[in-house]
Amino acid sequence: MSLGIKKILVTIDGSESSKKATEYAISLAKKYDAQLIILYVLYSELGFAYSNLLGVTTPKAIQDVLETQKNEVQKWFDEVKNKLKTSNISVTDKIIISASSIVGEIVAFADKEKIDLIILGTRGRTGFKKLLLGSVAEGVVTHSSCPVMVVR
Repeated sequence: MSLGIKKILVTIDGSESSKKATEYAISLAKKYDAQLIILYVLYSELGFAYSNLLGVTTPKAIQDVLETQKNEVQKWFDEVKNKLKTSNISVTDKIIISASSIVGEIVAFADKEKIDLIILGTRGRTGFKKLLLGSVAEGVVTHSSCPVMVVR
């Protein structure tokens, strides 16, 4: 029986859990000769977090924060791409900035791109909300229209 896995989406956030998920994604992409898409969703309430003394968010402050974050994420993307240099696996990366819902962005992206399998870690980098399964992992499992693999 062939599972028909041609497009694998792995979400990353720099956590140990997402690094392990990436290892599974690489392994499965090689096994099924599937395209690998690496996704990072930056949840950003920049309008509140980076206001000046008058309570006004400056475009420069927003741009500085985004550039710093993108540089860090690019290092993660490059690590994955380096692991696949000698293979024929197609790898693409994407950063999405969301002010609403990380889960919603992941699920919508997977639907739009016709992803066959989503792989993500059990817990991300952000604290208390991710105690057990993790609110993002739980949300993606609940709302995704394709299979989801959650890696510890």
